Amino acid sequence: MSLIARPVKGGYELRVGVPVSRTRPPRAQDLLATRSCVLLSETIYPLPEISSASVTTLRVMLRIGEDAFEELVAIDDAEELCRRLLASPGGWGTSTRHTEAVELLGKVQGTSELPMSFVALMLCTCRRWGRVTVRLIAGVEDSGLLDSAGLDQLGESFLSHEQVIAYRLAWVSPQWLQIDLDDGHSVSHTVDEDTLAHHRVSVEPPLRRWAAQRALRSTPTRLEELLRAAELFGPRHRGALIHGLLDACDVLEDPDRRGLIDRGLKAAQASVRLTALDRLSELDSPETACRRALSDPNATVRKWRAPAPELRPSLFEA
Repeated sequence: MSLIARPVKGGYELRVGVPVSRTRPPRAQDLLATRSCVLLSETIYPLPEISSASVTTLRVMLRIGEDAFEELVAIDDAEELCRRLLASPGGWGTSTRHTEAVELLGKVQGTSELPMSFVALMLCTCRRWGRVTVRLIAGVEDSGLLDSAGLDQLGESFLSHEQVIAYRLAWVSPQWLQIDLDDGHSVSHTVDEDTLAHHRVSVEPPLRRWAAQRALRSTPTRLEELLRAAELFGPRHRGALIHGLLDACDVLEDPDRRGLIDRGLKAAQASVRLTALDRLSELDSPETACRRALSDPNATVRKWRAPAPELRPSLFEA
């Protein structure tokens, strides 16, 4: 049995039990991540009918937190790793050790037909490392486990307005337990192979910032497309995309660069406005940026000062 991640609008569809030739790799269109930045439409797949007064628990996932994570560490197959992450998106506790995820990615490299960009997507959006996504994505990028094309695919996933992974529910677990929270009564449900489920990927803002920076630096002509995509997000995620574009604005011509900086100066987040002031200082002068900072409603932004110039060793110090 094999698992293939097939791109669909706004996400992936996982197919289980599809024969895969061992002499010919899967077609690129079957494995490459979608390049769509905006979810235009989606299919809502039926889930087992569960009353609002009950909760479903996977029969195979009775352990949570660090105990469950030990089981995750023991996995040495990409398909099994993704199956477990889909089975319990939030059942692995929390950790600030981003290297755990990078090591898991390296451990399952080459063990499946799944694209590494998809496995990286599952790990980067796992709630266990939700507080350290800045270090996590930097670690993935520096590890060399994904080539440039794979990093681009991962970035496009982070830029999508909504990522939906469709999969056969029986692949995760053929049996589900329905527990009545009032009296503790439980009923076991067996799902058939045609029952589909969907998982909406939750992308933290720092991942969107990283993706926006990478996309603009790779293709500066995408600026307007990326700005339009940013408008469809809520304030935090919109600000993250603008922040990422500001990180890479040195690749733009002056008119586009100035327009982007102006957009950043109007952002809701003070951190984005501070970065926009840095870029304005580079484009015009520190004095211009200081005058602009003084009119900001945020006290921290009003205290903005130009970044200290990077000190280079002199000939005598070299």
